[in-house]
Amino acid sequence: MRFISPRHWPVWFACLALAGVAWAQSALVSSQLQVEKVETVDGKSVLHPVQASKPGDVLEYRVTYTNHSAAAVQGLVASLPIPAGTTLLDGSQLPPDALASTDGTTFAPLPLLRRVRQADGRERLAAVPLEDYRALRWNLGILAAGASREVSARVRVNTAAPAVAAAAAGTPAG
Repeated sequence: MRFISPRHWPVWFACLALAGVAWAQSALVSSQLQVEKVETVDGKSVLHPVQASKPGDVLEYRVTYTNHSAAAVQGLVASLPIPAGTTLLDGSQLPPDALASTDGTTFAPLPLLRRVRQADGRERLAAVPLEDYRALRWNLGILAAGASREVSARVRVNTAAPAVAAAAAGTPAG
C-alpha cells in the first residue's frame, strides 16, 4: 500500500476538495485548479509548477471557472479550499471580496471573528487566526457564455501542525 507523503498533503487535500466542488457544478461550467509555487525574484513574484512543497513555501491556488454553454450562467459561486497544514496569506485573495470559513460550511466576510471567553467570564470577539481558515468563497454573479473567471489565494505551508487547542478556544461568530 502506498501512502501520501506529508509534504504532499496540502496539494492533495486541495485537489480532493476541489474535485467535489467541480462534480457538484453543472456540466455547463467547468473548473480547473492550478497550484504554483511563488518565489520572489528581483522583488517580483514568479510562479513555478510545484511537484512537492515543504514548510515555509508559498503556494498560489488558482481556480478558473469556464462557461461552456451558449447562455450566461446566473448566480455563480466560486470556492477555493485552503488545505490543512497551510496558512492563508492576509490580503492575497483575488477578487478581494471573498468570504471565508473555518469549516467549509459557514462563510462570513474577512476577517473572521469568534467569541472568546475571558478570565472574568465575559465574552469578547477576537480575530480567528489565518491558519484556521479552511475555505474561501466568492459570489461571482453572472458568467457570460464562453467566458471564464478566476479566483485565487496564496498560502504558506506551515512549519508545524496547527495546535488543536486553538480550535477549541472559541466558536466562530460568522
